[in-house]
Amino acid sequence: MGLAEKSDKITTILAETKRLIKDGKEPKIVYEKVCQMLREGFSHYSWVGIYMVDGEFLTLKAWVGDHATEHTRIKVGDGICGLAAETGKTVVVPDVTKDFRYIMCFAATMSEIVVPIKKGRTVLGEIDIDSEELDAFDSKDEEFLEQVADILANIGK
Repeated sequence: MGLAEKSDKITTILAETKRLIKDGKEPKIVYEKVCQMLREGFSHYSWVGIYMVDGEFLTLKAWVGDHATEHTRIKVGDGICGLAAETGKTVVVPDVTKDFRYIMCFAATMSEIVVPIKKGRTVLGEIDIDSEELDAFDSKDEEFLEQVADILANIGK
């Protein structure tokens, strides 16, 4: 995918996410559509999920991928998802086989990025993306997904 095409996809996804929220769509519908747009928009995103904080746990609200994950609830602090929720910082793992914190969902996953959805310092949830490629996520993915997360933080306003 060329730079112009990638830039167009990013612009479209950000605009569509804002529109869904502005139109007052139910959170579940927004989460499902965002997961779908991210997975379909970028070939290196093999599984996309959105978890929301529910007490001491992250609860899977929507996902798009070839297979369901057995990890529909993750304790805050556990694994890469729990780490991102606990610290409020994006976590990028270039090679999941080299990170002891990684909780395996799929044998084919090689790298992962988890981006918190925050309101101020409060973590509301997160975007979790797996890739079947090593070192699949760069600073542009991180920046883009943080923009998506910022928009998702406005659901329910």
